[in-house]
Amino acid sequence: MLKEFLSHHNVEFQVYNVAEDDQARDEMIEKYNSMSTPTIIIGDQVLTGFDPDKLTKLLNL
Repeated sequence: MLKEFLSHHNVEFQVYNVAEDDQARDEMIEKYNSMSTPTIIIGDQVLTGFDPDKLTKLLNL
């Protein structure tokens, strides 16, 4: 759902598979203090979970 939402709004994004990428998983846990997916980083904001309303506000859509 998140990928479709971002694509629909022409928002560029990068996907990291934390199940397969140990470095990405460690960064998600250590740097962003998150152990859940999706973890979404927008500037200095960290969102966990898919929340279209919050994303719309943060991305000024």
